[in-house]
Amino acid sequence: MSLWCKIIITLVAVVSTLGVVRAQQGDYERYARFLDQQDYDSRKMEMGVSIGASYMGTSCSADMVSVSPKMGLRAALEMSMVWDKMYALQMEVAYLKNKADAVLGGRLLTLDSSVVEVPLMFSYRGFSPLRVGAGVVLSPVASGRYDTEFERLEFGQMRSMVGYVADVGVNITQHLIIDARLMGNFGKVHNYFEGLEFTTRSWWASFGLVYMF
Repeated sequence: MSLWCKIIITLVAVVSTLGVVRAQQGDYERYARFLDQQDYDSRKMEMGVSIGASYMGTSCSADMVSVSPKMGLRAALEMSMVWDKMYALQMEVAYLKNKADAVLGGRLLTLDSSVVEVPLMFSYRGFSPLRVGAGVVLSPVASGRYDTEFERLEFGQMRSMVGYVADVGVNITQHLIIDARLMGNFGKVHNYFEGLEFTTRSWWASFGLVYMF
């Protein structure tokens, strides 16, 4: 065999080997991208915002005090850690604003309630498009105040520091969710109104829209 034949055969062998190696590298890269996509689909972070209406229900231990709540507002920032597309750990930071008419001995005053809450929930999404969740809600700020003719006075905390939350949502689109939930206290809280001391048990219901980015 001549030298040129040997050179040509060697070059063909090298090119063939490089082609096989490059094909294998391409297959590996495609497989790696597939695994990355599977990992992204099975576990990812979600963030969003929500806004809606809230209603505060309150019962007092003192029969002479009557509290008639009105509709209010709830707005929140939401973040969820989702895995397997069915399970999620959800945390929110929300602000609720409610008003109520408080009556004692024929004297009517307006009660102003402001709550900053941090719900921590476990969510199950295996009934698509339905999602259900439950957990605890922390309320570091939950003030109640009312105005007399001369000054603003403290009504006291409207919530216990730790309460409960139950949630139901429906996915309308990939990003838009209709959400309804119920929140309440573990136990009663102490309040004060026009010199009278008593306890109240309160709960909040909200209904709103959530937009997930």
